[in-house]
Amino acid sequence: MVLQVDTSEPLLRPSQLTALISAVRDADSHDEHRWIEWKSGLDLTTTAGQGHVVKHVIGLANRDPAAASRWAGGYGYLLVGVEPGAVNGVKTVDPEVLVGQVRAFVGDAVRWTPEYIPFNGVQVLVVIVDPPRPGDPIHCLRKQLDKHPPATIFVRHTGRTDPATPGDLEMLQARLLERTPNLQLTISATPPTIETVPDILSIADRWIEERRPSLLTARHRPAPRSPAFDIGLTARSVLGAFAPNVEPDKRTEEEYTGEVEEFLEAAKVALLDRAIWDLYRHEPALLRLTLTNPTDLGYTGVRLVVHIPGQVTSYPEELVDVADGDRPRLPNPPKPLGTPTVTEHPLLTQLAADYRPYFPPVTLPHFGEHGNPGPGYTVRDTGSVDVEYREFELRPGQSMTLEPVPLLVREQPGLRLTANWYATAAGVRGRLTGEFVLTVADSTLDLANLDHNDEDDR
Repeated sequence: MVLQVDTSEPLLRPSQLTALISAVRDADSHDEHRWIEWKSGLDLTTTAGQGHVVKHVIGLANRDPAAASRWAGGYGYLLVGVEPGAVNGVKTVDPEVLVGQVRAFVGDAVRWTPEYIPFNGVQVLVVIVDPPRPGDPIHCLRKQLDKHPPATIFVRHTGRTDPATPGDLEMLQARLLERTPNLQLTISATPPTIETVPDILSIADRWIEERRPSLLTARHRPAPRSPAFDIGLTARSVLGAFAPNVEPDKRTEEEYTGEVEEFLEAAKVALLDRAIWDLYRHEPALLRLTLTNPTDLGYTGVRLVVHIPGQVTSYPEELVDVADGDRPRLPNPPKPLGTPTVTEHPLLTQLAADYRPYFPPVTLPHFGEHGNPGPGYTVRDTGSVDVEYREFELRPGQSMTLEPVPLLVREQPGLRLTANWYATAAGVRGRLTGEFVLTVADSTLDLANLDHNDEDDR
């Protein structure tokens, strides 16, 4: 079981730390990882209680930067006063006093912060250790701590903090001497939800069934005649010469029924296409990622690949063709049975065809295309879906929202999808990996107006 908290970005705000406490309370006893440790309670006024804080602050500071960056932006956390199944709280001491006492053992090079977070009537201590960086020194005890002599090096492993092994020392030495920086990014979905595909087919079927009876029984009703008035014999003769030709409807009941069914079949296809066209542009159904470069280094040639599990796919080519064009139009229904055929007099038709109004030529300025908010992307279906973004740059401290990606999600609302990603950059060592949580939400796409044309608003 994984802690049920979003670790795609640093957990620094009070609301995020409260969510972290809740996640620990609801966790399994074996969920401690390289980035988090918890204690049900410590007496922070004693050397033994402070020693636990010292040990874990040093251990979390002595992590590999690339491995640490996979969770919460590389930050490490020690929670005191909470454990799976219980939040006992801790007796508080002045943070300045605690910092001074711990600093005597860890020195000034380790960057860490104690925070007291109120939770269900008690105070929980959350010790936040800053992310390790390439070039960081090897952190060790500055003076004796219980049985551990000065210069003891602690390193955080999965679920525990121990004295350094030979492998740990090699990693820390490489970190100290590292000249080529590792890639450091934080990636999150904004918002952290994506909507499921609505039941478009049922909506279209219901629309068809609701309209079939009225169409089948529709009959032509002649318009009432206007009151007669005498316009003179000559005028009547002239107008009569240009009167339209009117032919009675020759369709049978069976032919008219066939026309209705053909219309309904074509209308169903159009309704489905219109729903796809709308869904493709529906903001809550798009994947939108925000990247942040937390360093003072600029990155070029950044490549990002995101894998989203579950029943998530790209739009197939035939649906992309529908979505890329104009919004599909509904076909016109057949005219009610009995509607006569009216054709204009040939002379009037010719006169209308020959008429060409003159408009002076106008030259319109060319404004060009609007740029995308981020790099383009390619979507591959791999049983789930992989989104690969084209290379881009990130300036020091820059945040960038990537171009939104339309996806088809066929999972139940409320399901949490843990997306995995990896990134590389030019001139930077290694491959950075991480994850973020995407929660499936109910669709809010308006399907009630699928038969509504844009022109209806004009």
